[in-house]
Amino acid sequence: MIPSLAVELHRSKDRWGTLHVFEYQGVRYLTFGEGGEQSAINLNQPHTPLYEYTQAMLLALIFCPQPRHITLLGLGGGSLATTLLHQLPDSTVTAVELRRKVVDTAQQWFYLPDNPRLTIEIADAADFMMRTEQTCDLLFADIYLDEGMQQVQLCPDMLADCERILNDDGLLVLNLWDEGQGYHPLALERLSKHFEGHFLACPIEGGNLVLFASKRGLPAPDSRHHLSALRRLSKRIGNLPLQPLFERLRPLGGWD
Repeated sequence: MIPSLAVELHRSKDRWGTLHVFEYQGVRYLTFGEGGEQSAINLNQPHTPLYEYTQAMLLALIFCPQPRHITLLGLGGGSLATTLLHQLPDSTVTAVELRRKVVDTAQQWFYLPDNPRLTIEIADAADFMMRTEQTCDLLFADIYLDEGMQQVQLCPDMLADCERILNDDGLLVLNLWDEGQGYHPLALERLSKHFEGHFLACPIEGGNLVLFASKRGLPAPDSRHHLSALRRLSKRIGNLPLQPLFERLRPLGGWD
């Protein structure tokens, strides 16, 4: 929730609606239309993600610690892209964003870096995925407009394309809306047709559900086994409390 005392710094409009930039006490917010927050940054720590769901998405780096190429579907204010570029100096990032105005806003107001390792594609995510031949090690899907999550994230054709462009050890990360229930039967059904083994789910307070899927399946989450990696990752990205998020991971649909 954007504080009522936040000051509007910028407003722009395109065919999909209005974008607003607000600021309050060192935090800058992006909203679409009359919807809720789409992105936010701490101006003093722009490389440290504020939202819990973005922090949960970074748990992907526990399972895929050295991705050579990363694809992001949905840019928003660019907080995830900014963090990944900062923390992974040997990785390249391709960000796919439908709206040019969103990219302009991220660059002007949210410190999205002008980095040769970042490629931005202005395109519909489904169209991009259908035509791209570029493979990746990590694929993040976080596609939202002002009315909420876009259902294309779970479309069969989209998931088939995700499977196609991911490398053998690649990892798919989906930011879904599940009202915090931690169980999404449609996601389980459709992911099972394209990915092996178990899928891990991290329920987020507020309603998001972050899912992780791999072609070769994922191991049972064990915070003791991954404790050192969690501590290293947490320290790298601003001492975020990643272990409690990791301990929320559960199998989507239960273990066999």
